[in-house]
Amino acid sequence: MSRVALVEEHNKLLNAALAYRDSKPLLVALDCDLFSWIDRGRTSAHALGRALKLDPRAVGIVLDAVAALGFLDKRDGQYANTPLSRRLLVSTSPHYRGANMRYQNRMWEAWSDLKGVLRRGRPRRALVDWIAKNAFTPDYVRAMGDVAWTPARDLASRLDLEGVERILDVGCGPGVYSRALVEREPAIEATLLDYPKTLRVARGLLKAHPHARRFRFKPADFLRDDLGRGAYDLALLSNVTHMESPANNERLVEKAVRALKPGGRLVIHDYIRDPGGRGSKFVAMLAVHLLVFTGRGNVYTLQDYVRWMRRSGLREIGHKRVALDTIYPSTAVIGRKP
Repeated sequence: MSRVALVEEHNKLLNAALAYRDSKPLLVALDCDLFSWIDRGRTSAHALGRALKLDPRAVGIVLDAVAALGFLDKRDGQYANTPLSRRLLVSTSPHYRGANMRYQNRMWEAWSDLKGVLRRGRPRRALVDWIAKNAFTPDYVRAMGDVAWTPARDLASRLDLEGVERILDVGCGPGVYSRALVEREPAIEATLLDYPKTLRVARGLLKAHPHARRFRFKPADFLRDDLGRGAYDLALLSNVTHMESPANNERLVEKAVRALKPGGRLVIHDYIRDPGGRGSKFVAMLAVHLLVFTGRGNVYTLQDYVRWMRRSGLREIGHKRVALDTIYPSTAVIGRKP
């Protein structure tokens, strides 16, 4: 092997091993809301340290790293937001995406236990334990909304909603998918089902929506509680199944089908891996995330979803690709109840 090829291999290895050094300063700066404080005029490390009771020297070192990453500008000891950070990382911006970043920072603890998960086969803290943490739930739910905004609108545009009046959004999170469906067809009444703490966040996000009266909120544990009987024209499981085991998913699909009227449709929207287990980098890393975060979830194949639907009696099963222009394209698998 030539020296140049060896150096290229070494650089590839180092880039992968040291990637955390790029992400952690950015995540911590956002967790401390430094971009918003800079936007409000606290533009020096000393001023930020005094306002937030942080060590000024440490603040300066972290902000220098964030500036080196291209998310801040620095001149004469003063920091300024870049156009990107002003748009996406300042909390008063209508395009703010900080909730997702704060959620990623909280997930650092789970990822740091990956070696322990390899020994135990499960994380120390289960998903329900994370959700039980009051400081975690709002950021987690809002983060899911940040991620879901584009695919929700795309999915709503691709579904045939003729004759659909009542939908059930199982594991609704921030309610972004119900919102997109109601905006597409305002005659729809959407029932949002999730844990009570999650629904409190969803209610707050949707209370000012022009069609707020068309949202119903149903607190429940979708694994333990009944979802209804013959009541809905469409049931949606969006980004729910990847959090659960195959056995749980099969039972969940059965319950969702029972909740449908005859002729109603079940839509399962999620990420897909190919049958050989290979796929995009995003899918592979999501599977690791689910390993350390839920212990039982995974990224499933299209064949898995079709099998669960067929066993529950659905017919006319097909699928549509969603959000193909994003870094995380997904798939909607659709089946009809006879």
